[in-house]
Amino acid sequence: MKPQYRIDLDRLAGTAAVAKSNADRLGVRLLMALKGFPLPAAFPTLAPFVEGVTASGLFEARLGGLMGKEVHVHSPAYADGEMDALCETCSHIVFNSLSQLRKFGAKAKARGASVGLRLNPGFSSADCLKYDPCCPDSRFGVMADEMCGDLGIVDGVHVHALCEGYADDFAGMVERLASLLETPSVRPLLTRLKWVNLGGGEVINDPGFATPRAVAAVKALKALGNFDVMIEPSEYMVRYSGTLVAHVLDVIRRKEKDIAVLDVSASCHATDLLLFDMRADVLSPAQSDAGRKTILGCASCLAGDVIGEYGFAKPLEAGDEVVFGGLGCYSFAQQSWFNGIRHPDVVLVSKAGGERTVLSWEYEDYLREFWRGR
Repeated sequence: MKPQYRIDLDRLAGTAAVAKSNADRLGVRLLMALKGFPLPAAFPTLAPFVEGVTASGLFEARLGGLMGKEVHVHSPAYADGEMDALCETCSHIVFNSLSQLRKFGAKAKARGASVGLRLNPGFSSADCLKYDPCCPDSRFGVMADEMCGDLGIVDGVHVHALCEGYADDFAGMVERLASLLETPSVRPLLTRLKWVNLGGGEVINDPGFATPRAVAAVKALKALGNFDVMIEPSEYMVRYSGTLVAHVLDVIRRKEKDIAVLDVSASCHATDLLLFDMRADVLSPAQSDAGRKTILGCASCLAGDVIGEYGFAKPLEAGDEVVFGGLGCYSFAQQSWFNGIRHPDVVLVSKAGGERTVLSWEYEDYLREFWRGR
């Protein structure tokens, strides 16, 4: 028995189809942000629904190139030695600051990339400051009142202000951006903009996401100029296609409740559960409010490495399988080797293709991670 991340390709295609339908109704182009789902084995499933990918740096950009479509990249800053490789890989390169634009923009333009500048729209809807790109003292993007100098090489603007953003959040952000684009400091860009990227964070798997207000907001934005508009969701395109399959190694029976020790770790394999005190969905075994309470603990030495407390219809036993849902995003993308705990295999599942393991980890991989000199 080994832990697994299982990706249901049929469900992934279903969610991507909903995302594409919403994008079409909004009148925007659909990209896929790789940061939460860097899995090229699933690219053939996603490719029919998206026009390209967005990356957060050079390695992601190279990975995204495997899809064979547009590759957009944005990062808080690029290193001196990266720009040549980025220009070879990316169709669009977004700069986070005026200083980075001045440093690298001309080179990117000369190499054929479409040059973008990230704006900070000052719009916040996220509940958690750690997840809010427009939080106070944010390092992301240029503020409207900071715009200055010759911006003639800029083809597009990028904003990203949402986290778990529903339709009204999205519409509010778009309305705010439209207002900013008409301010005196930003207006000179309007006449030459070729594209506007509205970023990610949209709950794009909601069939009703394209509300009249959201559609109207995008229409009003597009009326300001002659440019394409795009979005780049990630989490809600892939989240519910992925599960984490764990196994019970031991059960400690206490007077009031049981403590099950699993062969996975929230610290290693689902970091959001610890960082933001999130409760994981348990898909199996069956739960019951009347069942004896069981704490699902992990195999690491971290005292707080606990997934949560649940009631099960039957008491857990060593060898039982526990399946956690909603972990298609930011799971294998963020896993660590803390305590040397084995990474879960990555398994693709579909009705047409059955099961296929596309990543498997052994001691040699752990050794390679920490001993470069062998």
